[in-house]
Amino acid sequence: MRQEGAFSIHAPQTKVWSFFIDPVRLSSCVDDPHTLEILDENTFQGEVKSGVGPVRGTFKGSAKIVERDPPRRARIKAHGAGMGSAFDVDSTVEMSEYGGVTTVRWVADVVLNGTIATVGARFLQGTIDQKTNQFFENVRKKLEVR
Repeated sequence: MRQEGAFSIHAPQTKVWSFFIDPVRLSSCVDDPHTLEILDENTFQGEVKSGVGPVRGTFKGSAKIVERDPPRRARIKAHGAGMGSAFDVDSTVEMSEYGGVTTVRWVADVVLNGTIATVGARFLQGTIDQKTNQFFENVRKKLEVR
């Protein structure tokens, strides 16, 4: 499943870039209860308590920044598993600035397996959209320069 979108932030591109490659700051935008452990400058792991419909529980995972082109582009791969389910995500964020406003374009290719993949596509899509929109709104709140 492919997810993509774009949003604008009233903040300099270098500030937005720094935020997006800092796993501690970025994880502060996740609403679900979670933990984070930094393994090195590109690799981190943790747990998140979340779910889709009746599939709820703790998912353990890891992520790695596999490509950096400061301050324009980053690519991150992640894998997680829990509650009889697993997911792989290959995501890219690209940034551009004009007049003090940074536009962030993002794409995530997501592969789901197990119990979570059997949840109805419409229900699953709605939950993913809701969590994604809230995450990016939290990013905006933390970065906006007013």
